[in-house]
Amino acid sequence: MAAQVTGLMLVIALVALGFVKRRADLALRRYQASLASLRQDWQAAEARWQSVIEQADSATQAVISERNQLKQVLFTSEQRLLRHLECASELVFALDLDGRFLQLSANWREALGLDPDHLLGKSHAWLVHFDDLPACQQVIERALASRGLQGEVEYRIRHAAGDWRWHAARVAPLFDPGGRMVGLLGTARDLGAGLRPDALQRAHFDALTGLPGRLLCLDRLQQALLQAERHGERTAWLQIELDHFKPFNERWGHAIGDLVLLEVAARIAACVRRSDTVGRGGGDLFMVLLPDVGCEREALEMADKIRRALREPIPLRGQRFALTSSVGVALYPLHGMDGDELSLCAGLAVKRAKDAGRDRIALPDRLPDELHQILEPV
Repeated sequence: MAAQVTGLMLVIALVALGFVKRRADLALRRYQASLASLRQDWQAAEARWQSVIEQADSATQAVISERNQLKQVLFTSEQRLLRHLECASELVFALDLDGRFLQLSANWREALGLDPDHLLGKSHAWLVHFDDLPACQQVIERALASRGLQGEVEYRIRHAAGDWRWHAARVAPLFDPGGRMVGLLGTARDLGAGLRPDALQRAHFDALTGLPGRLLCLDRLQQALLQAERHGERTAWLQIELDHFKPFNERWGHAIGDLVLLEVAARIAACVRRSDTVGRGGGDLFMVLLPDVGCEREALEMADKIRRALREPIPLRGQRFALTSSVGVALYPLHGMDGDELSLCAGLAVKRAKDAGRDRIALPDRLPDELHQILEPV
Protein backbone atom coordinates (compact mmCIF):
# COMPACT_ATOMS: atom_id res chain seq x y z
CA MET A 1 0.00 0.00 0.00
CA ALA A 2 2.84 2.39 0.83
CA ALA A 3 4.49 1.58 -2.46
CA GLN A 4 1.33 2.50 -4.33
CA VAL A 5 1.07 5.82 -2.55
CA THR A 6 4.68 6.61 -3.23
CA GLY A 7 4.24 5.79 -6.91
CA LEU A 8 1.16 7.99 -7.10
CA MET A 9 2.96 10.92 -5.52
CA LEU A 10 5.84 10.44 -7.90
CA VAL A 11 3.47 10.61 -10.87
CA ILE A 12 1.84 13.73 -9.50
CA ALA A 13 5.25 15.32 -8.98
CA LEU A 14 6.29 14.47 -12.53
CA VAL A 15 3.08 15.92 -13.92
CA ALA A 16 3.52 19.09 -11.88
CA LEU A 17 7.13 19.38 -12.98
CA GLY A 18 6.13 19.03 -16.60
CA PHE A 19 3.45 21.69 -16.18
CA VAL A 20 5.95 24.10 -14.55
CA LYS A 21 8.45 23.41 -17.33
CA ARG A 22 5.87 24.18 -20.00
CA ARG A 23 4.99 27.49 -18.26
CA ALA A 24 8.64 28.33 -17.96
CA ASP A 25 9.22 27.54 -21.63
CA LEU A 26 6.21 29.70 -22.58
CA ALA A 27 7.47 32.59 -20.43
CA LEU A 28 10.93 32.20 -21.96
CA ARG A 29 9.55 32.30 -25.48
CA ARG A 30 7.50 35.42 -24.63
CA TYR A 31 10.54 37.09 -23.14
CA GLN A 32 12.63 36.19 -26.18
CA ALA A 33 9.90 37.55 -28.48
CA SER A 34 9.66 40.75 -26.41
CA LEU A 35 13.44 41.06 -26.44
CA ALA A 36 13.51 40.60 -30.19
CA SER A 37 10.80 43.25 -30.58
CA LEU A 38 12.73 45.63 -28.33
CA ARG A 39 15.87 44.92 -30.34
CA GLN A 40 14.00 45.71 -33.57
CA ASP A 41 12.54 48.90 -32.07
CA TRP A 42 15.96 49.92 -30.89
CA GLN A 43 17.47 49.27 -34.29
CA ALA A 44 14.66 51.25 -35.96
CA ALA A 45 15.12 54.11 -33.49
CA GLU A 46 18.86 53.99 -34.04
CA ALA A 47 18.30 54.11 -37.78
CA ARG A 48 15.93 57.07 -37.46
CA TRP A 49 18.34 58.90 -35.16
CA GLN A 50 21.16 58.28 -37.59
CA SER A 51 18.98 59.66 -40.36
CA VAL A 52 18.20 62.74 -38.27
CA ILE A 53 21.89 63.24 -37.57
CA GLU A 54 22.71 62.91 -41.23
CA GLN A 55 19.94 65.36 -42.16
CA ALA A 56 21.12 67.79 -39.48
CA ASP A 57 24.68 67.51 -40.74
CA SER A 58 23.44 68.12 -44.27
CA ALA A 59 21.36 71.13 -43.17
CA THR A 60 24.30 72.48 -41.17
CA GLN A 61 26.55 72.17 -44.18
CA ALA A 62 23.93 73.91 -46.32
CA VAL A 63 23.61 76.74 -43.78
CA ILE A 64 27.38 77.08 -43.56
CA SER A 65 27.62 77.15 -47.34
CA GLU A 66 24.82 79.74 -47.62
CA ARG A 67 26.38 81.84 -44.88
CA ASN A 68 29.72 81.77 -46.65
CA GLN A 69 28.02 82.80 -49.88
CA LEU A 70 26.23 85.65 -48.10
CA LYS A 71 29.50 86.74 -46.53
CA GLN A 72 31.08 86.79 -49.95
CA VAL A 73 28.16 88.75 -51.43
CA LEU A 74 28.24 91.19 -48.49
CA PHE A 75 32.00 91.58 -48.78
CA THR A 76 31.69 92.21 -52.52
CA SER A 77 28.89 94.75 -51.94
CA GLU A 78 30.88 96.51 -49.25
CA GLN A 79 33.93 96.65 -51.49
CA ARG A 80 31.82 97.99 -54.35
CA LEU A 81 30.26 100.61 -52.05
CA LEU A 82 33.68 101.63 -50.78
CA ARG A 83 34.95 101.99 -54.34
CA HIS A 84 31.88 104.10 -55.21
CA LEU A 85 32.46 106.29 -52.18
CA GLU A 86 36.13 106.69 -53.07
CA CYS A 87 35.27 107.65 -56.64
CA ALA A 88 32.24 109.82 -55.82
CA SER A 89 32.57 113.50 -56.61
CA GLU A 90 30.11 114.39 -53.83
CA LEU A 91 30.85 114.03 -50.13
CA VAL A 92 28.85 111.21 -48.53
CA PHE A 93 28.08 110.96 -44.83
CA ALA A 94 25.82 109.06 -42.43
CA LEU A 95 24.49 110.37 -39.11
CA ASP A 96 22.77 108.64 -36.23
CA LEU A 97 19.50 109.98 -34.84
CA ASP A 98 21.44 112.31 -32.52
CA GLY A 99 23.37 113.88 -35.39
CA ARG A 100 26.68 112.07 -34.79
CA PHE A 101 28.81 110.92 -37.70
CA LEU A 102 28.65 107.18 -38.40
CA GLN A 103 30.50 107.12 -41.71
CA LEU A 104 32.20 109.54 -44.10
CA SER A 105 33.52 108.96 -47.59
CA ALA A 106 37.27 109.18 -48.15
CA ASN A 107 37.05 112.46 -50.08
CA TRP A 108 36.16 114.28 -46.85
CA ARG A 109 39.90 114.23 -46.16
CA GLU A 110 40.48 116.75 -48.94
CA ALA A 111 37.36 118.76 -48.09
CA LEU A 112 38.28 119.10 -44.41
CA GLY A 113 42.05 118.80 -44.45
CA LEU A 114 41.98 116.06 -41.82
CA ASP A 115 41.36 112.33 -41.47
CA PRO A 116 37.57 111.76 -41.59
CA ASP A 117 37.95 108.85 -39.15
CA HIS A 118 38.64 111.44 -36.46
CA LEU A 119 35.07 112.70 -36.86
CA LEU A 120 33.34 109.37 -36.26
CA GLY A 121 31.14 109.60 -33.19
CA LYS A 122 31.29 113.41 -33.12
CA SER A 123 28.29 115.69 -33.63
CA HIS A 124 27.86 117.54 -36.91
CA ALA A 125 27.73 120.71 -34.80
CA TRP A 126 31.48 120.33 -34.27
CA LEU A 127 32.05 121.21 -37.95
CA VAL A 128 29.19 123.58 -38.83
CA HIS A 129 29.38 127.33 -38.30
CA PHE A 130 27.34 128.43 -35.28
CA ASP A 131 25.19 130.81 -37.35
CA ASP A 132 24.28 128.01 -39.78
CA LEU A 133 23.40 125.36 -37.18
CA PRO A 134 19.67 126.29 -36.94
CA ALA A 135 19.18 125.84 -40.70
CA CYS A 136 20.98 122.48 -40.65
CA GLN A 137 19.01 121.31 -37.62
CA GLN A 138 15.72 122.29 -39.28
CA VAL A 139 16.55 120.16 -42.32
CA ILE A 140 17.43 117.20 -40.09
CA GLU A 141 14.20 117.58 -38.10
CA ARG A 142 12.13 117.83 -41.29
CA ALA A 143 13.75 114.67 -42.64
CA LEU A 144 12.94 112.80 -39.43
CA ALA A 145 9.40 114.18 -39.29
CA SER A 146 8.52 113.58 -42.94
CA ARG A 147 10.59 110.37 -43.32
CA GLY A 148 11.59 111.66 -46.75
CA LEU A 149 14.38 113.34 -48.73
CA GLN A 150 14.92 117.05 -48.03
CA GLY A 151 16.11 119.83 -50.31
CA GLU A 152 19.54 121.41 -50.13
CA VAL A 153 20.71 123.46 -47.20
CA GLU A 154 23.80 125.65 -47.44
CA TYR A 155 26.16 126.14 -44.51
CA ARG A 156 29.76 126.88 -43.62
CA ILE A 157 32.03 124.08 -42.47
CA ARG A 158 35.31 124.30 -40.59
CA HIS A 159 38.49 123.46 -42.54
CA ALA A 160 41.69 122.33 -40.84
CA ALA A 161 43.45 125.36 -42.32
CA GLY A 162 41.29 127.57 -40.11
CA ASP A 163 38.94 129.04 -42.72
CA TRP A 164 35.29 128.27 -43.43
CA ARG A 165 34.08 126.56 -46.61
CA TRP A 166 30.56 126.77 -48.00
CA HIS A 167 28.85 123.39 -48.46
CA ALA A 168 25.41 122.40 -49.76
CA ALA A 169 23.90 119.14 -48.49
CA ARG A 170 20.80 116.99 -48.85
CA VAL A 171 19.72 114.37 -46.31
CA ALA A 172 17.28 111.46 -46.25
CA PRO A 173 16.34 109.05 -43.45
CA LEU A 174 17.77 105.53 -43.17
CA PHE A 175 15.59 102.58 -42.12
CA ASP A 176 16.32 99.09 -40.81
CA PRO A 177 14.62 96.01 -42.39
CA GLY A 178 11.70 96.45 -39.98
CA GLY A 179 11.01 99.99 -41.19
CA ARG A 180 12.40 101.65 -38.05
CA MET A 181 14.31 104.88 -38.63
CA VAL A 182 17.93 104.44 -37.58
CA GLY A 183 19.75 107.48 -38.95
CA LEU A 184 20.30 109.82 -41.89
CA LEU A 185 22.26 109.53 -45.12
CA GLY A 186 23.47 112.69 -46.79
CA THR A 187 25.45 113.98 -49.73
CA ALA A 188 27.26 117.31 -49.73
CA ARG A 189 29.18 119.36 -52.25
CA ASP A 190 31.91 121.87 -51.64
CA LEU A 191 30.95 125.37 -52.80
CA GLY A 192 34.32 126.87 -51.93
CA ALA A 193 35.61 129.43 -49.46
CA GLY A 194 34.68 133.08 -48.98
CA LEU A 195 31.32 134.52 -49.95
CA ARG A 196 28.28 132.39 -50.54
CA PRO A 197 28.15 131.63 -54.29
CA ASP A 198 24.45 132.43 -54.68
CA ALA A 199 24.14 135.12 -52.02
CA LEU A 200 22.28 137.42 -54.41
CA GLN A 201 19.76 134.73 -55.28
CA ARG A 202 19.27 133.80 -51.62
CA ALA A 203 18.59 137.45 -50.80
CA HIS A 204 15.61 137.45 -53.17
CA PHE A 205 14.16 133.97 -52.55
CA ASP A 206 12.81 132.33 -49.42
CA ALA A 207 15.18 129.65 -48.12
CA LEU A 208 12.43 127.26 -46.99
CA THR A 209 9.90 127.35 -49.82
CA GLY A 210 12.00 128.67 -52.70
CA LEU A 211 9.34 131.32 -53.36
CA PRO A 212 10.26 134.93 -54.12
CA GLY A 213 10.92 136.91 -50.96
CA ARG A 214 9.33 140.17 -49.94
CA LEU A 215 11.83 142.42 -51.73
CA LEU A 216 11.50 140.58 -55.03
CA CYS A 217 7.69 140.52 -54.74
CA LEU A 218 7.58 144.27 -54.10
CA ASP A 219 9.87 144.83 -57.07
CA ARG A 220 7.54 142.80 -59.29
CA LEU A 221 4.56 144.70 -57.84
CA GLN A 222 6.17 147.99 -58.80
CA GLN A 223 6.73 146.75 -62.35
CA ALA A 224 3.12 145.53 -62.54
CA LEU A 225 1.89 148.95 -61.34
CA LEU A 226 3.85 150.71 -64.08
CA GLN A 227 2.30 148.36 -66.62
CA ALA A 228 -1.17 148.89 -65.14
CA GLU A 229 -0.78 152.68 -65.23
CA ARG A 230 0.34 152.56 -68.84
CA HIS A 231 -2.58 150.41 -69.99
CA GLY A 232 -5.26 151.54 -67.57
CA GLU A 233 -5.48 148.15 -65.84
CA ARG A 234 -6.16 147.03 -62.27
CA THR A 235 -3.66 145.16 -60.11
CA ALA A 236 -4.39 143.27 -56.89
CA TRP A 237 -2.06 142.57 -53.97
CA LEU A 238 -3.02 139.80 -51.55
CA GLN A 239 -1.52 139.06 -48.15
CA ILE A 240 -2.31 135.73 -46.49
CA GLU A 241 -1.61 134.91 -42.85
CA LEU A 242 -2.30 131.56 -41.21
CA ASP A 243 -4.60 131.78 -38.19
CA HIS A 244 -3.09 130.81 -34.81
CA PHE A 245 0.09 129.51 -36.48
CA LYS A 246 2.38 130.61 -33.63
CA PRO A 247 0.75 128.36 -30.99
CA PHE A 248 0.56 125.58 -33.60
CA ASN A 249 4.31 125.88 -34.15
CA GLU A 250 5.00 125.89 -30.42
CA ARG A 251 2.89 122.77 -29.89
CA TRP A 252 4.08 120.63 -32.80
CA GLY A 253 7.61 121.99 -33.29
CA HIS A 254 9.36 123.83 -36.09
CA ALA A 255 9.91 120.68 -38.16
CA ILE A 256 6.16 120.10 -38.54
CA GLY A 257 5.64 123.85 -38.91
CA ASP A 258 8.07 124.00 -41.82
CA LEU A 259 6.33 121.08 -43.55
CA VAL A 260 3.01 122.88 -43.13
CA LEU A 261 4.47 126.06 -44.66
CA LEU A 262 5.78 124.07 -47.62
CA GLU A 263 2.32 122.60 -48.19
CA VAL A 264 0.70 126.04 -47.86
CA ALA A 265 3.11 127.44 -50.46
CA ALA A 266 2.28 124.60 -52.85
CA ARG A 267 -1.48 125.04 -52.42
CA ILE A 268 -1.37 128.78 -53.00
CA ALA A 269 0.78 128.30 -56.11
CA ALA A 270 -1.73 125.76 -57.42
CA CYS A 271 -4.55 128.32 -57.16
CA VAL A 272 -3.07 131.18 -59.16
CA ARG A 273 -2.39 131.85 -62.83
CA ARG A 274 0.99 131.45 -64.51
CA SER A 275 1.26 135.24 -64.79
CA ASP A 276 0.75 135.74 -61.04
CA THR A 277 3.49 135.81 -58.39
CA VAL A 278 3.38 133.93 -55.09
CA GLY A 279 5.91 134.92 -52.43
CA ARG A 280 6.66 134.48 -48.75
CA GLY A 281 7.39 137.38 -46.45
CA GLY A 282 8.64 135.31 -43.52
CA GLY A 283 6.84 133.43 -40.77
CA ASP A 284 3.31 132.53 -41.87
CA LEU A 285 2.93 135.53 -44.20
CA PHE A 286 2.45 134.85 -47.91
CA MET A 287 1.88 137.33 -50.71
CA VAL A 288 0.20 137.05 -54.09
CA LEU A 289 0.51 139.57 -56.93
CA LEU A 290 -2.38 139.51 -59.42
CA PRO A 291 -1.54 141.74 -62.37
CA ASP A 292 -4.31 142.75 -64.79
CA VAL A 293 -7.36 141.75 -62.74
CA GLY A 294 -10.63 142.63 -64.37
CA CYS A 295 -12.45 143.87 -61.30
CA GLU A 296 -12.63 143.78 -57.51
CA ARG A 297 -14.84 140.69 -57.58
CA GLU A 298 -12.22 138.74 -59.58
CA ALA A 299 -9.56 139.52 -56.95
CA LEU A 300 -11.94 138.53 -54.13
CA GLU A 301 -12.81 135.26 -55.84
CA MET A 302 -9.12 134.40 -56.17
CA ALA A 303 -8.58 135.27 -52.51
CA ASP A 304 -11.47 133.03 -51.49
CA LYS A 305 -10.18 130.22 -53.69
CA ILE A 306 -6.90 130.36 -51.79
CA ARG A 307 -8.68 130.56 -48.41
CA ARG A 308 -10.74 127.45 -49.19
CA ALA A 309 -7.69 125.53 -50.44
CA LEU A 310 -5.86 126.24 -47.17
CA ARG A 311 -8.82 125.00 -45.10
CA GLU A 312 -8.34 121.45 -46.37
CA PRO A 313 -6.60 119.28 -43.70
CA ILE A 314 -2.88 118.66 -44.21
CA PRO A 315 -1.83 114.99 -43.70
CA LEU A 316 1.52 114.65 -41.91
CA ARG A 317 3.02 111.82 -39.84
CA GLY A 318 -0.25 109.92 -39.70
CA GLN A 319 -2.23 112.96 -38.55
CA ARG A 320 -4.40 115.55 -40.28
CA PHE A 321 -3.72 119.17 -39.34
CA ALA A 322 -6.51 121.68 -39.97
CA LEU A 323 -5.59 125.36 -40.32
CA THR A 324 -7.40 128.43 -41.56
CA SER A 325 -6.19 131.72 -42.99
CA SER A 326 -7.07 135.39 -43.10
CA VAL A 327 -6.64 137.09 -46.48
CA GLY A 328 -6.30 140.81 -47.09
CA VAL A 329 -6.92 142.26 -50.56
CA ALA A 330 -5.76 145.67 -51.84
CA LEU A 331 -6.30 146.93 -55.37
CA TYR A 332 -4.59 149.50 -57.57
CA PRO A 333 -5.66 152.24 -58.02
CA LEU A 334 -8.55 151.97 -55.52
CA HIS A 335 -6.49 151.47 -52.36
CA GLY A 336 -3.04 152.72 -53.28
CA MET A 337 -0.84 154.08 -56.04
CA ASP A 338 2.45 152.39 -55.20
CA GLY A 339 3.78 149.18 -53.69
CA ASP A 340 4.19 150.57 -50.16
CA GLU A 341 0.60 151.83 -50.03
CA LEU A 342 -0.84 148.57 -51.35
CA SER A 343 1.25 146.51 -48.95
CA LEU A 344 0.11 148.67 -46.01
CA CYS A 345 -3.53 148.45 -47.08
CA ALA A 346 -3.35 144.67 -47.53
CA GLY A 347 -1.91 144.38 -44.02
CA LEU A 348 -4.79 146.45 -42.65
CA ALA A 349 -7.21 144.20 -44.52
CA VAL A 350 -5.67 141.10 -42.92
CA LYS A 351 -6.14 142.70 -39.49
CA ARG A 352 -9.76 143.47 -40.35
CA ALA A 353 -10.31 139.83 -41.35
CA LYS A 354 -8.77 138.58 -38.10
CA ASP A 355 -10.82 141.01 -36.01
CA ALA A 356 -13.96 139.77 -37.76
CA GLY A 357 -13.34 136.20 -36.63
CA ARG A 358 -10.56 134.93 -38.94
CA ASP A 359 -10.97 132.39 -41.75
CA ARG A 360 -12.23 135.07 -44.12
CA ILE A 361 -11.14 137.69 -46.64
CA ALA A 362 -11.32 141.47 -46.28
CA LEU A 363 -10.61 144.73 -48.04
CA PRO A 364 -8.76 147.57 -46.27
CA ASP A 365 -11.92 149.59 -45.62
CA ARG A 366 -14.58 146.91 -45.26
CA LEU A 367 -15.61 143.32 -45.28
CA PRO A 368 -17.20 142.66 -48.68
CA ASP A 369 -20.52 141.62 -47.09
CA GLU A 370 -22.40 141.93 -50.33
CA LEU A 371 -20.52 138.88 -51.65
CA HIS A 372 -22.00 136.34 -49.26
CA GLN A 373 -21.37 133.48 -51.63
CA ILE A 374 -17.67 134.23 -51.39
CA LEU A 375 -17.37 134.98 -47.69
CA GLU A 376 -19.68 132.33 -46.29
CA PRO A 377 -17.43 129.86 -44.41
CA VAL A 378 -17.52 126.27 -45.62
